Amino acid sequence: MDKEKQKTPLWLKAIILLLVAENAALLAFGFHFMNTMDRRFSALDEKLSQTQHIVGDRITTVSQEVENALTQQASLISDFNYTLQPAPRGKVQLNLSAQLKSYNSGSAASFSVKQDNGETQLIKTSLSNNILSATVTLPVCDLISVGLVVTDQQNTQAQALAEISNVADCLTDHLFLTPDLEVKQQGSDLFLSGSLSLINEFGSLEEQQLDMVRLEVRQGETLLHTFYFSQDFESQQVDGQHHHILLFERIKTAVRSGEPLIFSVRARDKGNFEYFCSFAEVPVDANGVAGLPENLDAEFEIVK
Repeated sequence: MDKEKQKTPLWLKAIILLLVAENAALLAFGFHFMNTMDRRFSALDEKLSQTQHIVGDRITTVSQEVENALTQQASLISDFNYTLQPAPRGKVQLNLSAQLKSYNSGSAASFSVKQDNGETQLIKTSLSNNILSATVTLPVCDLISVGLVVTDQQNTQAQALAEISNVADCLTDHLFLTPDLEVKQQGSDLFLSGSLSLINEFGSLEEQQLDMVRLEVRQGETLLHTFYFSQDFESQQVDGQHHHILLFERIKTAVRSGEPLIFSVRARDKGNFEYFCSFAEVPVDANGVAGLPENLDAEFEIVK
């Protein structure tokens, strides 16, 4: 007979199972410990990064403050201002003033004015209580650079003061349009009604008084209607303002299909500046059906 196979004692199996379970527990603990440490290191790294960013921002801020202080200390002036306004014959008047920190007798100070075409002028100034002032008339342009030049018997100092951009836009800030339109359709005809109010804040300045304001209604290149505003002398306005109004009701209009109606205001002042603003459009679909009026950006621009 074959010898009976020797069986592993139960106590040995129990020891082996215990060792396997212990190793599995150690392995699980090891994985958990490593994951925990990895998360802690990641969090620490993120905090260090945030701290470096904050410190970097503070260093940059301090550097900028020091640079601004040094710039202010080296500046020839303590204050500078300018204004723009329309001038006759379609030009722009630039008014300049600067408060000098100090002024020595025998020194000469001028404003330098450079236009975007590269032309530079030295503008003679008047001086009162250390305040320089000057006025210059220029063609309408997109960019004006202003500087200060101070010359004495020993040297010449120059300082950039300002860059004035979108010059033409600055010349229309005194005009405010408030439109109200109504469009009704009967068959293929439209009937236009509405009221428009235009305020000119420079009404007290003769050159900036408006001698023509009109509404233009177009479809494509076709001018359909022209209506002229009248000045309202009865309404209560802030001193210096002029008020122009227009009322119209049930103006019959035949339109083409597929092209919107465009509503615009054109104005001209006594200085020969012309202003233009398209403030609304009425869509017309391919079947000739008109939609509701849609407001556009009601800001004026200079017509050069």
